[in-house]
Amino acid sequence: STLRRLLGTVSAGLRVGRGEAESSVMADSERSELRKDAKGGGDAFELERNSEEAAGNLTGEYGNLFILGVLYTLQGIPMGLAAVMPLILKDRGVSFSDVGTFSLSSWPFSLKLLWAPIVDTVYITSFGRRKTWIVPSQVTIGLTLMALAFFVDDLLYAEKPAVLSLTVIFFTLYAMCATQDIAVDGWALTMLRPENVGWAASMNSTGQTLGYALGFTGYTMLEQMKVVTLASFMGILGFVFIIVTALVALLKKEKPVPPEDEPEDIATAYKHMGSMLKLRPMRVLIAILATWKVAFALTDAIAPLKFQEYGIPKEHMTYMTSLLMPLYIALPAVAARWTVGPTPLDLVVWVYPARVLLGPVTAALAAGTPASMSPIPYGFYCLVFAIGLAGAVTSNFMFVSQMAFFARVSDPAMGGTYMTFLNTLANLGGMWPNTVAFYMVDGFTCRGAACAMEADGFYIVAVLCAVVGAGWYIIGIPILKWLQLR
Repeated sequence: STLRRLLGTVSAGLRVGRGEAESSVMADSERSELRKDAKGGGDAFELERNSEEAAGNLTGEYGNLFILGVLYTLQGIPMGLAAVMPLILKDRGVSFSDVGTFSLSSWPFSLKLLWAPIVDTVYITSFGRRKTWIVPSQVTIGLTLMALAFFVDDLLYAEKPAVLSLTVIFFTLYAMCATQDIAVDGWALTMLRPENVGWAASMNSTGQTLGYALGFTGYTMLEQMKVVTLASFMGILGFVFIIVTALVALLKKEKPVPPEDEPEDIATAYKHMGSMLKLRPMRVLIAILATWKVAFALTDAIAPLKFQEYGIPKEHMTYMTSLLMPLYIALPAVAARWTVGPTPLDLVVWVYPARVLLGPVTAALAAGTPASMSPIPYGFYCLVFAIGLAGAVTSNFMFVSQMAFFARVSDPAMGGTYMTFLNTLANLGGMWPNTVAFYMVDGFTCRGAACAMEADGFYIVAVLCAVVGAGWYIIGIPILKWLQLR
């Protein structure tokens, strides 16, 4: 089909890495010819595209989708546990800067590009290209969680919480999750048939969300019910990791790597990465992914801790989040109907303004937090829940949209590296604004007699995020539209 020819040319440009836009996409004459073909092909093109995207094409794929869902769910569990830590640390009286330090623990997802080519090219053929890395990564996570069960309380509930030690431990967990993610992303490209690759984005989002819910909401609710402690919960999850990993290792067979998809040596893989950086569309994409989430730092990272600082118990925040979990899990499937076509980033264009607007709305709501939580202010909680609902919809839609776009332009022969390259850029664009914003809140805050004018850095950061978001929409959205049509 015309669409497959277009995407094939894009992938070929990425593989060869010849530098400028003409090598990454196609010559003007070929692009003109494809437009004529698409215009002349009309009904045949539309029929084939509709046929490829029909639900019936999932026949025989449900088992593969389930396995991908399980693997992505495991990936989300340590993330959920990591999300519990700032709430506990804030209860222990640490500063926003200390929380910013702990946020560095999630940075391996923004650094995994450094070792992605190794994961993609080094493997044990008899065991499986992807299982070579998935199995040891998940075993390491399981053993680390089981070890944490013995000393996590000492780190958290000492006179001064051991923020740096906790950061190093969770950095290790995230590094293993990132390694597993490289392998699973690559496996998805070959496990699923080409026309169903877009569903990998939905399984990624759904699985990670479910895993996050198990690690975050699951722990908080069970701990509140006195069923588990943090230590015992980590021990149980560690055991689950070991058992599920053993089942995947023993029962799921990988397809042999086709000769045309056989990975090249490590040096060539790193050379390909360097070649990708020379492509004009790739440089544009880097700029987009590095900046488009700056406006969301307040709502994504700081606001929940600010509500907690103002007196909302962390358990109440968790309960409201738990009510959203079914929605988090269902939304990727809903979003898939708009992302399986040739322009999956259209969904970002539609939801971006709403997500930017949530920043100032959230800040205004924080300013109106009741002075007392007794009796429970249900009206206020409904407003907080509504903000969370809107955030869930917009963030999930953006995530699925970007993942579908990445899957469409990735080359199966180096799938893990290509997907990881793109995901790393996206993760970095989401991580650095949050870390910087935590430090900015403390930096802009001034209270006491030494201040010429008292200020709460939270609201200053809220204004900055809103201004950046409005500016990005005006400048960035037209570029985003141009990019996905290249």
